[in-house]
Amino acid sequence: MNDYLANHDQVAGWLQRLAGEGEVLLPCPVGGKNFAFAPLLATTPVRFDRYLPTVAPPARHLLPADETIFTYERDADGNCCYAAAQPPQPMILAGVRPCDLQAIAHLDAVMIDAPADPLYLARRAVTTVIGVNCLSPCDERCFCAAVGALHCRQGADIFLTPAAAGMLVEVLTERGAALVASAGFATCDDAAGKREAAEGQRPQVFGRKLATEPGNLPGILREGYRSPLYAHHGSRCFSCGTCNLVCPTCYCFEMKDDLALDGMSGRRSRTWDACMIPAFAEVAGGHNFRPEVGERQRHRLKRKFEYLPERFGSGPFCVGCGRCGRQCTADIDILTMVNEIVAETGGAA
Repeated sequence: MNDYLANHDQVAGWLQRLAGEGEVLLPCPVGGKNFAFAPLLATTPVRFDRYLPTVAPPARHLLPADETIFTYERDADGNCCYAAAQPPQPMILAGVRPCDLQAIAHLDAVMIDAPADPLYLARRAVTTVIGVNCLSPCDERCFCAAVGALHCRQGADIFLTPAAAGMLVEVLTERGAALVASAGFATCDDAAGKREAAEGQRPQVFGRKLATEPGNLPGILREGYRSPLYAHHGSRCFSCGTCNLVCPTCYCFEMKDDLALDGMSGRRSRTWDACMIPAFAEVAGGHNFRPEVGERQRHRLKRKFEYLPERFGSGPFCVGCGRCGRQCTADIDILTMVNEIVAETGGAA
């Protein structure tokens, strides 16, 4: 597969042409500061040089907030006729940064694990991903390098890197090759060298740091299970669940059945759920396994840095995007909590 070199206008024009053929989602400015993945329109500016992480991550387009599983209607004889949800339509996620590529790779591993999630996998199968390299930290919140997400290209079909000579377009899959075949870009014989040269201009310290190596965290969190720091940070928490809803690797959901008053039709759906919400761990009979907010904060950290990494043999399921801290009304920061627990247990490397 060939790699290419293009200027910004050529890349923007190519994406606009793709948007004329199907849905292309790109980070677009919202209000004065924020960005959101939204359909690329003819009037949408294509910018890769000024970027803040979107409030909702691109992975949320693979796992929608409200998703129909099936609908049903009863006929005159009272028999139920079921209709499966409509198959997903192809889409292109463009401008996906390495942290979000890492998040999608984590979700892919979760959703293919038995029992596989057919709805997610069907949507993933018709989604093309165009990644964009990060050459400077998004803002003061990010710590993608600390958790090993900065260099991720896994899951991307095409990977763009702003380089001295223009935009480097690396083709990583056959799907990506088909997408760029008619773009008219000039071929590039030394894509790896040009990408390495561009990445060599990154700041030596890229974002915030963990107080230890990520691989040490499962043991440290086990040792610090009863740390008072969870209750300390939890005392400021409103239990709103926003941190879960903006997290690119959260995937918990609940099932709902909505029935018509006459019982003749209905819909089963799934919607996002959040482990920081007080009722998340409540079961039949009213017992709650995590009634205290500090317990829910502990569960959240251990899921990201212990439970899921050990289950899937991967790095942290926190990709260092910083979204949870940016959106938290109480300014509770997941990296601060982790580093404080490292210091408390004496586990710093």
